[in-house]
Parts: sequence; C-alpha cells; structure tokens
Amino acid sequence: MKIKKTKYQLGMIVSSSLGMFLWGVIASIAPLATSWPFVSSLPKVYLSIFLFLPTTFMIIGNLTLGILADRIGRKFIYILSTILYGLGFLVIFLSYNVYSLVLGIALSEFGVGGEEVATLTIISENIPLEERGLYLVFIPNMNNIGSAVIAFIFMYFYSSSIYVQKLYFIFIALAAVAIAFLTRYSVPESYRWLRDKGKISEAQEEKKKIALTPEPVRIKAPNFYYALAFLAVLGISQYLTFGLMAYIIGPYYFSGSTVSLIIFIASLGASVAGFIAMFMVNWGRKKLALFSFIGGTLTIFIILLLLKEIVNMLVFMPLLFINMMFSEFAWATRTTIEPEIFPTLKRSSAIALVRLFPGISYIVSIYATASFTLMDYIIFNAILWGLGAAASIIWYIKGIETKHISMDFIQT
Repeated sequence: MKIKKTKYQLGMIVSSSLGMFLWGVIASIAPLATSWPFVSSLPKVYLSIFLFLPTTFMIIGNLTLGILADRIGRKFIYILSTILYGLGFLVIFLSYNVYSLVLGIALSEFGVGGEEVATLTIISENIPLEERGLYLVFIPNMNNIGSAVIAFIFMYFYSSSIYVQKLYFIFIALAAVAIAFLTRYSVPESYRWLRDKGKISEAQEEKKKIALTPEPVRIKAPNFYYALAFLAVLGISQYLTFGLMAYIIGPYYFSGSTVSLIIFIASLGASVAGFIAMFMVNWGRKKLALFSFIGGTLTIFIILLLLKEIVNMLVFMPLLFINMMFSEFAWATRTTIEPEIFPTLKRSSAIALVRLFPGISYIVSIYATASFTLMDYIIFNAILWGLGAAASIIWYIKGIETKHISMDFIQT
C-alpha cells in the first residue's frame, strides 16, 4: 500500500539518501587512495593502519553522536553530520600527503558515525509503519551506490592525474552535501523523542508535519542485552565480510585499477540487491536474516572451492557480485531490526553501541589479515559468514519478529 508523503517526509527521504550516498563515497576513499603515490609507497604494516583508521573515527562518531542524538535530539546531529562531511571532503581534496588525507577522512568518518545512527533513528520514527521497512532498506542502500559511483570514477580515470580524480570527487561530494544540508533544516524532529522527553506541545506540532498511520501492534521491548548480543554477532559477520571482500582484498592481494574494479563490482552487487531487498524485507525480518546469512555462507564456500581461479577476473567478479548481494540482504536485515528493537530514548545510543563490536572487530581483522595468504583470508571470511548464519538460525527460532510492530513499546 502506497502512503502519500508530506513535504517534510520527502525532504527527510531525499536528505537521508544523500547522506548515505556520501557515506559510500567516504567509505571507499581510503582503499581507492592506495593507488595514489604517497599511499601506495607505504609498507604493508602501515598500509593496514591507514585502511583501519577510517573505521576507528567512524565508531568514535557512532558512540559520541549516537549518545548525543538521544540526549539533545536527532535533528541537530542530522545537520552536524553534513557539516563534518563538507569539511572532511575539502581537506581530502587539498591533501597531498598521508597525514592531511587521514585528517580529512577522520572528519568525514566522524560525521558518518552521526549520520548512520541519526538517519536510522529518524527514519524509523517518522515514516509510516507500512513503509518503514522499505525505506530502512532503500535509504542505507544509497551507501552502496555512492561507493559504486566513486569507484567507477577512480577506475575510469585511473591513468589520469590525482587532480582529475579529486576534481570529480569534490564536485560530486560538495553538490550532495549542499543539497543535504539545505533540505535537513525542514526535517521535523522526532515527535516520539520529544514526547518521551516530556516536550508534549512541541511533539504535537512536529507530529502534524508527518502523516503517520495507526500502529496497533505493540509489544514489550525485548531483553536489551539479548537483542544487543544478537545484533552484535550479525554486525560482526556482515560488516567484516563486506568490508574485507569489498575494500581490503583489493589493496592486499591485487594492484592497479583492479582495486577500483573490485570495489565497483562489490558495490554494484550490493546496490542491485538493495533494490530487491526493499520488497523482500516484508517477508519478515527473521526470514530475511536466515536467507541472507545462509546464502552468504554458501557463496563464500563456492569462492573458496574455486580459489585457484580467483586471479581470473571473469571468474572472481561474478562470484564477488553474488556474494555481495547476500551481504546487502544481511545489511538490510540489520538496518531494519536495529531501530525497530530498541525503545525511543535508547534507540540511537543502542544502535551506536551495536556498531562498536563490528567496528573494533574490523579494525583488528584488517591488521591481522595483512599477513594472511589468500586462502587464509577467504577461510576467515567463510567462518565469519558461518557465525552470522548460526545467529540467524537461533534468532529465527527464539527471537521476535519486528515487522509491522509499533515503535512505541509497552511500558513495563
């Protein structure tokens, strides 16, 4: 059933989509920049540090800005993140050494931390129940599109100077930042957050701006620590398998324009799957989780079986594309369950806390896998997929279904 959107909701969808698009751009910059001379000359141990620094700043942003989003509101963080993006992108554009490049990435990734939690929270709280799952998949999928676009530019202009690559990067980035920044001023604050903070009159004013349908199905909030543990395991499995196969395998085991090609194909596979997942999400979150992680496990084992052929891009690229499709299905599971499973005044903080576990695991994994053989690397990814599959089976049997439940839990 199609729900007519108010202009405020349309502005929220447009600005959130652009914010996630920018996240995809910045997520790809570090691995893509390994083709730049002042980065490619780094020894592998320093290269691994360079590749995990973006995630370090992102999880700091997650925790800091996620907690602030619950304390002072979603909208302020929503606007602040675009300012941080813009500043970071300018520094990246002007950088011609590793130190200034890291500073630019740090500013942008800190903004990503706030973008992620604020967007998932405000979308889940301000979109009608019938379409909540659809937009919680569609909007984060813009991350993949951003990665695919910037990877294509780096691949297409691989033979050109750094300046040409940077010129396209800054034009796309600042155009998206400007539109996102301007549209975010019209986005209403979450009326649920205002209401639960005791700001009743302000909450009523904000609620008038959005056309929310009744949400008759209310349940008790699940055990916080059980939900946190489940989502942490899913996060470790999905985040690491996507990041390691899309962003890290290229700089570690391939070279030249192949690095950009791998990021492009991985992001393209995830982007295609994101549009499919928009309609799969209403199968039920539990079914989608089961399908995603079992499918990802099977496809990574196929890659492992054909490991000798992986140097042939005609073999590896289709397999990577399919594996990344399942990673996106798994990502869609996370982006819907995470905001749906936590109560309003803990929602942003809890989403940020969930991300701490995969973030730290990813940092450790990038450093640890620097010395792996390619076979060790793929086996490690297979184990991670299996971990997610086991968690999804347990959740399917014992977990709760969050499809079409109210975002307001029964108070106990």
